[in-house]
Amino acid sequence: MARLFKVTVWLFPVLLAGCITGTPEMTAEKDPSMCNKPPAIVLVAFGTTSDRGREVFDVIEEAAHKRYPEHDIFLAFTSRTVVDRLRQRGVMVHNLPETLARLQAEGYTQAILQSLMIVPGQKDAEIARFSTGTLQVAYGQPLMACADDIRDTVEAVRRDIATGRPTVFVTHGNSKYPQYNRALLAFASAVENRFATAVTCSVEGEPGLDKLGLARQWAEEAGAVHFVPLMLVAGDHIENDVLGDESDSWKNLIGVSTASCATPLGYNPAILEIFFRHLDAARAALQATEG
Repeated sequence: MARLFKVTVWLFPVLLAGCITGTPEMTAEKDPSMCNKPPAIVLVAFGTTSDRGREVFDVIEEAAHKRYPEHDIFLAFTSRTVVDRLRQRGVMVHNLPETLARLQAEGYTQAILQSLMIVPGQKDAEIARFSTGTLQVAYGQPLMACADDIRDTVEAVRRDIATGRPTVFVTHGNSKYPQYNRALLAFASAVENRFATAVTCSVEGEPGLDKLGLARQWAEEAGAVHFVPLMLVAGDHIENDVLGDESDSWKNLIGVSTASCATPLGYNPAILEIFFRHLDAARAALQATEG
């Protein structure tokens, strides 16, 4: 699947191969008029069990509805663990196979799967392997899929750079598949070259925590540190790994009395614009197949 991340859009007109059915709430009767409807838009995210963190999806869905009023918008989580834990708490969310099954049951013929991932990685490869059944599907790339995206992301987070204190960008990283860290490393290089007191660290994999020591030096001089989640959602990693009370949280490793944190990327309109640009490209590719 290495080619997946070298193109703007992939189309997957594949035959139904054991479609995974959803929960009873997902059942629907097929409407013959649906064949004339615009493609459904599915926003595909990893998900989070954090109640506060999930509020960002309301913001993203509202922005999508405003930009694409003629399209039906759906949200799907890729993490089975997140979906299962939320359902145990009575929070009804759906995974991608269930959502694809619902679209087919309701009679949609086309769908756009817009990744809400930050970098091309393991989850995007998994999304591309899901059976799309009778749907003709176009895939919108994640946030930082190319050099232009990285440049635009750096510009978009300029508003989050702190003055008078160091800024630490918090990324996830991938320790199992290091090839998926390339975009994060490119972002780190670009943002650190542009902003003198900014560093980028990751929860796992590269770029790691090597530059947290440098941020600590700057923070000791300033008496404060500022964190910026390079994540769609400020969930468990931000609440615990970064801002938690444990001795090994990033806040406590830096060890200054004042630690602030920006909102995650999902609240940044300029970041959503990049996602929607990829969605527009996917929609255009899907329309081109009709001609």
